[in-house]
Amino acid sequence: MPRTAKTVMKSTFGFIAGALFISLFIVALFARPTTVSTNTDEVALHYSGGPFSSTKWINCVEPSKREWDGPYDRHFKYPDSQTNFVFGPGGEPGYEEGIKFVSKDGIEMTVYGVANFLLATECQTLRQFHDLIGNRYGAYLNDDGSRSAGWTNKVLPIYVGKPLNTAIDRASQAYNYKALYNDPNVKAQWERDVLAALPELVNRQTDGDEDFFINFALTLEKPEPPQSIKDALLKEQSDVASANARKAEAEAQEAAAQAQIAVEKANAAQIRELVKVLGLNGYLRKLAIENGQNPFQPQTDSLIANP
Repeated sequence: MPRTAKTVMKSTFGFIAGALFISLFIVALFARPTTVSTNTDEVALHYSGGPFSSTKWINCVEPSKREWDGPYDRHFKYPDSQTNFVFGPGGEPGYEEGIKFVSKDGIEMTVYGVANFLLATECQTLRQFHDLIGNRYGAYLNDDGSRSAGWTNKVLPIYVGKPLNTAIDRASQAYNYKALYNDPNVKAQWERDVLAALPELVNRQTDGDEDFFINFALTLEKPEPPQSIKDALLKEQSDVASANARKAEAEAQEAAAQAQIAVEKANAAQIRELVKVLGLNGYLRKLAIENGQNPFQPQTDSLIANP
């Protein structure tokens, strides 16, 4: 009896081993190697995997390369080109109406613009980004090379949009709305203030020690106050223009009057000098002649009458 049991156990183990061998053979027979091909503006991360092994990082794939790897390996591609975060019409989800902020004097304003940056693709930095953020949100590129929904709807709003909003709001506390709206020099300085604060705020939002987003650039359009404020500004400008026009007219009239007075004074001085030279009667005769009159009329007391 013990001998029979031992025989049965051997048969059972043999069957299991055979079945396992056949299964592995079938898996190996039908499993195909994986491949990755990166474009000139893409990089990829290569991870091993499979039904009988844990996932492990293998290597990074540089732009413009093709690799063939194990049948169950995975590759995650990321952009190696500039990313644009657009806020305004046609912009990123949730940012189509721009970014709102409050000026130093308490006026809510809206600004449109675009923030440009690069994803750090140095191998170990990119690997850390993938492990901490990219894999969590599925932020790697789609198979066709397009940006994924995880990148557009999660990574950009969380790690760029919110810090950008904070940077704009903080920088705006130093400027009144009229200066931001009307003075291009103030607006340019405000834009520089926002850009200076942005990288630190963005990288503070990430979980790693590395700077995952680098080489920031920023373009802000002219910030706009509410329409009621704009209407009030237009009226104020119109009133100022009217007042300036009235002031200019009054100043012109005064200048003309002063010029006329100067002319009259000059004429009077000339007359005084002529009277000194010609005498009063001589001056009057001269004036009469200049006006087409004859100052020398006949005298009756010098004629012989009724001789």
